[in-house]
Amino acid sequence: MASSTEKPQQPLCLHILGYKKEGITSEEYRNYMVNVHSPLVAGLMKKYGFLQWSMTHTTPESPALMGQLYDPQFANLATYDAVVSIVIPSIDCFVRMKADPYFRNSVGPDHEHFADTKRSQMLIGLWSPLMKDTELVGSCAGVTAPQ
Repeated sequence: MASSTEKPQQPLCLHILGYKKEGITSEEYRNYMVNVHSPLVAGLMKKYGFLQWSMTHTTPESPALMGQLYDPQFANLATYDAVVSIVIPSIDCFVRMKADPYFRNSVGPDHEHFADTKRSQMLIGLWSPLMKDTELVGSCAGVTAPQ
């Protein structure tokens, strides 16, 4: 625990920019991740102190939805099949989870059932929440809409 003179550590957010395994459909990929893989890893995430976790999966409608946002600043559609976002208080949470025998024997190998682990990419950095449940938080708390 941080002493009263130490600044609390800012949480980290890991984004897994995922591609599905060749030979499965987008729906099979989403279904496996949400209904098979997630329950496999959820207890470990709780055990090791993960703070938040979500998944976003593309659908066949995703390009058309992006088309509605298209302009010179919103012109490059990412080709990932999913983005998994994991918020942790420190990197140690993830390191300890990956060292857990259950992760090494069950969770880690399960990725090969649905993910193209050679193409998928990762990004980790400081997590700065700005809105939660329609309410502005953090550095945006108290900001109002322009008139």
